[in-house]
Amino acid sequence: TTAAKERIESELKIARDIQMGILKKIFPPFPDRHEFDMWATLEPAREVGGDLYDFFLMDEDHLCFAVGDVSGKGVPAALFMAIVMTLIKAKASEAATADRILHKVNQALCLNNPSSMFVTLFLGIFNIRNGEMEYSNGGHNPPYIIHARGEIKPLETTHGMALGVMEDFPYQAKKLALQKGDSLFVYTDGVTEAMNTAEELFSAERLERELMVLKEKPIQDVVAGIMERIDVFSRGLEQTDDITMMMLRFYGE
Repeated sequence: TTAAKERIESELKIARDIQMGILKKIFPPFPDRHEFDMWATLEPAREVGGDLYDFFLMDEDHLCFAVGDVSGKGVPAALFMAIVMTLIKAKASEAATADRILHKVNQALCLNNPSSMFVTLFLGIFNIRNGEMEYSNGGHNPPYIIHARGEIKPLETTHGMALGVMEDFPYQAKKLALQKGDSLFVYTDGVTEAMNTAEELFSAERLERELMVLKEKPIQDVVAGIMERIDVFSRGLEQTDDITMMMLRFYGE
């Protein structure tokens, strides 16, 4: 029994190393592009988890980025997470808009999904030069836009459904323009649903307050600061859900 347990633990550690290895962890990711900066982190609740983030250049001026949260936990969620990341890159090469990418990924997930798993997903296409961004939200927490002038507010929803649930769901896209100094903060519900010993949630309201306190700092310090506040809030209580955060700041040309 002990040997079997040790083998399972070893395999889970290898699975975690593989999963974390497919996530981009070198920041800044595009050091020669001074028009913007971005930072991301993922902290699984178990050895492996179902949260994801990814970003890649579609061409010289357009960055595609995504943050998602797969249903369930453990190895099944991790496998589904890897499939979703692969599909996003594949479908982004076929479609030029955020809603079409979500549509194509959803179609692929619905084709063969015997376990009825799904993923909430926020996907954006960002114009690095002028700050314009198109986005589509598949059932995910609305990200926050942090204006350089100090205002923080959630993005308008596009009323999308989680991917993998309903074939041919009509995803919609919206557009906004980031001004110089504006930031976008994207996260999974492991942030707002982190719990303390009194069974209180960290909550969206607390997240907004902490973002307001940290908004002047470099983006890596904002992300690290939110993680520190979650740790303090939880007071050592075991993490029950994956925590993922991504932040993008536009500087202009």
